[in-house]
Amino acid sequence: MHAHHTLRHRIFLVLEMRSHSDKKAAWAFSWLLTLMVLSNVLAVMLESVPSIERQYGDSLALFDAFSLVFFCGEYLLRIWTAAERKPQRHASENRRRWSYVLSFHGLIDLLAILPFFLQALLPGLDLRFLRVIRIMRILKLSHYSSALEDLLACVYAEREAFISALYLLTLSILITSCLMYFAEHALQPDKLGTIPDAMWWSIVTITTVGYGDVTPVSNWGKVIGAFTALSGVFTVALLTGIVASAFAARVRTHELEFTTEVEELLKDGQVDAKERRTIAHLRQEFSITEDHARAIIRQILEEKTLRTPKGPQS
Repeated sequence: MHAHHTLRHRIFLVLEMRSHSDKKAAWAFSWLLTLMVLSNVLAVMLESVPSIERQYGDSLALFDAFSLVFFCGEYLLRIWTAAERKPQRHASENRRRWSYVLSFHGLIDLLAILPFFLQALLPGLDLRFLRVIRIMRILKLSHYSSALEDLLACVYAEREAFISALYLLTLSILITSCLMYFAEHALQPDKLGTIPDAMWWSIVTITTVGYGDVTPVSNWGKVIGAFTALSGVFTVALLTGIVASAFAARVRTHELEFTTEVEELLKDGQVDAKERRTIAHLRQEFSITEDHARAIIRQILEEKTLRTPKGPQS
């Protein structure tokens, strides 16, 4: 039983890139997973080329079958080893596993193997739809990068401000599309003959994409177009500013949490091998660069040295 638990813990550390005793195995698996994900994305792209699909269709199908076995095996291992997750030690093993399955990374891992089961259950499903799902395997790289998770967390943290900005954006689209409809629907009935048609023009203009497929021809239309473009600059900049501010706040929070954890570890003012491993794990957890972590540790040790009272001089 103990050996079973130890093996599970070792595999968990390898999968999560936290292993120090099996560092080479963790490194090799991370690169293998990255290679498999990128190869699958490339294979899906090549499948969409008719000439390549005709010539290498069987090879690509064989590679997809191998990929399915690989990702299914990885998914089952992650479910099995999810019982080793420390933040949920108080919960039962099955509860910890379900927590992983329903987590952000768990759903992404499920998405990687979903096309096979969809094709088996719904044989008439459009293959183009399955390709779209298969190419989403690129999201599995989020196991080694918290960028996407950080973005979602930032949007959620600033959800009230984000919703307010989206409300202003929606208001701008509705008002400008209605104005453009009344100004141009008689002059361009094929392009601006309805308010939904005008909304397409408004969205393209406000987001500063500017496809040029629809342009105002009347004087009032040009005035409305100029107003729409300016309102787009403000509303899109507002959304960008909210996300950027949330990212900066999240980075500061991670830095403070890392500093607090390291200060607790370095109470004695010394850094032993075990503490170095813990700091390396914390650095990965809080997405702190090695140079930044080293600077924080140096600052903490210097502050401890300054606070330490000096003995009486002889």
